[in-house]
Amino acid sequence: MNNLLARDEIISLIEQIYRLDGTSDETGEIERKTDNLIDTLEAGVLDPEIVNYMYWEIPSLTPEQIADRALAYKPIILPDESQP
Repeated sequence: MNNLLARDEIISLIEQIYRLDGTSDETGEIERKTDNLIDTLEAGVLDPEIVNYMYWEIPSLTPEQIADRALAYKPIILPDESQP
C-alpha cells in the first residue's frame, strides 16, 4: 500500500468534505465532488471505518481525532494457510 495518505492529507480531505457537506446545487456537482473526496480518503487509509468516524461517532470527533484514529488502525494479517 504505497498510496497511503499522511495525517495532514487526511485532515485536509476531511475538512474539504465537511465544507461541502450540507450544501447543494441543481447539477449534483457538489455531491460528485464529495463522493470523489470520500473515495480518495477511503483509498488512502487502511481503516475501513473512517467515514463512520466522520458521521456516526458520538460525540463528534475533530478532523485531527479522526485522522489519528484511522492512522492507529492495524489490520489483522492472517497466516498464509497454503505455506507448510
